[in-house]
Amino acid sequence: MNVKLLLLKPLELLWQLVNRARRALYRAGILKARRLPRPVISVGSIAAGGAGKTPATIAIARFLMARGYRVAVLSRGYGRTGAGGRVESFDTAKYGDEPVLMKKSLPDAEVIVGRDRYRSGLSVISDVFILDDGFQHLQLARDVDVVIDAPYKWHREGRSALRHAGFVIPRRLAIRCDAVRGKRVFAFAGLADNEQFFEALRACGAVVVGTRGFRDHHRYTAADLATIRNAVADLIVTTEKDAVKIDDRDIIAVPAEMEIENEVLEAILARIVGR
Repeated sequence: MNVKLLLLKPLELLWQLVNRARRALYRAGILKARRLPRPVISVGSIAAGGAGKTPATIAIARFLMARGYRVAVLSRGYGRTGAGGRVESFDTAKYGDEPVLMKKSLPDAEVIVGRDRYRSGLSVISDVFILDDGFQHLQLARDVDVVIDAPYKWHREGRSALRHAGFVIPRRLAIRCDAVRGKRVFAFAGLADNEQFFEALRACGAVVVGTRGFRDHHRYTAADLATIRNAVADLIVTTEKDAVKIDDRDIIAVPAEMEIENEVLEAILARIVGR
């Protein structure tokens, strides 16, 4: 562990202690969660970023919509500078990159952005709500907690919190390799863990000739893009989450999907039927 991580470790432990105390207060009934009129499925993680919560939310929403359910996704919209609300355009500054990606991936779903997700839920008619990044958002009652168990260097809660989850699923994020296999690519990303994306490209058979990593939710400047476009490669590629912030047809977005076993999806559905 390097010196920076060692110095920040006490802050992580304090963060975990606060979240553990909050969870205990809600479970004891001292703090009260508000309940929406329709079932709520929370998708979250104990890890601080990089778990694949957004792809998991998309996968669960697609499964439910294929079964005829009207789905509304409730998101805080981390990193946005705008007011949020119902996502009606692909304006990442107003809504955040992840809500825009979810709306692009789920055009028939409602995606609502706001800090008060109870109020967001009341603003829309839906058969089921999916609370994106909701495991620690205890202010809103949920019927199912889906938690992605992913290794990461920072954790919001200790592993003991997993016993409060209805489903603990592994992070199985698969990217589509067709566009990059055998090509010389320059890759860039602004994720919690950019190396995961770069390694996935190599596993696809791409020849990664260069990479550039940015901080999670990075907003790309003209200077950033000018440097990226100067890369000498067959393709310049990034993630779908980053691509929604960039209007450039020459930069290829590599799709990624969370693989969730059908038996798990059916079991999640069974938990909300008849609620």
